[in-house]
Amino acid sequence: MQWPPRHPRIDELDPLPYGTDWPDLRCISGRIDVHSLVAFFAGEQRVRGHYLEFGVGAGRSAVAAIRAHRRHNADGLARWFLFDSFEGLPALEGPDAGSRNFHQGQFAFSTEQVQTTLEQHGVWDPERVALVPGFFDRSLPAFDVARFEGLTASVVHVDVDLHSSARTVLEWVTPHLHQGTVMLFDDWNMFDASWQHGERAAAREWLAAHAGINLESFARYGFHGEAFVVHC
Repeated sequence: MQWPPRHPRIDELDPLPYGTDWPDLRCISGRIDVHSLVAFFAGEQRVRGHYLEFGVGAGRSAVAAIRAHRRHNADGLARWFLFDSFEGLPALEGPDAGSRNFHQGQFAFSTEQVQTTLEQHGVWDPERVALVPGFFDRSLPAFDVARFEGLTASVVHVDVDLHSSARTVLEWVTPHLHQGTVMLFDDWNMFDASWQHGERAAAREWLAAHAGINLESFARYGFHGEAFVVHC
C-alpha cells in the first residue's frame, strides 16, 4: 500500500486532500492545493471564523477553497464572503502605473458568471456564500460588518494584483483578524517581486503602520503566491 495515498482529482479545481501524496506547491497546481494546507491549519485551530476573498476573478480559487474547507474544516468556517468589482481591475495608478502585466478592466467576470462557476462545481450555497460587488474603495466602507455576526476572519485571500487595491483591503480587514489568521497573497511575486509595487508594497506599508501585526511565512505556491500566518 502506498503511503501517503494518491488522490484522483475530479477536475482541475479539486485540491489534493492534506493526507495524500502531494506534488511541490511551487508547481502549477500549487495555487489549488495550497487551500488544503490552509484549511487543515485553520481546522486545527478550532476557531470558528469566515473566509474572506478579495479579487474573485472567475471564481476558480473560491471553488478550490470551499472544497478544501469542506474536507478539512467543515465546522470551522461559517461563511465565504467573496469581494470583487466584477468589472475587472480599476485604473492603474501610483506605483503600479505602466505595469507590463495588468491593465484596467482585466479579469472582468460578472456575478452571474461567478455564481455559474460555483454552481457547476457543486459549491454554490446561497446561505453561506456571498458575492459582494463593487470597487473596494466604495464597497468595503459600505459593507455591513454585522453580517460577520461577531466572528473574525480565519482565512483572508488577497488576489487584487495592485497596490492601491491591496492597501485598501488590508486597512479594512485589520480589525477582523485574529492570532493565526492565514493571509494568502496571490500576486506576491508580481511586479518582479519588487517591494515598491503591487501587493508587496501594500503589505510593507500596512505592516509599518500597524506595529502590533506581523506576518510569518507559511507556504509559497506557484511562482507567484505566498501565504502567511498573522501574529497580532
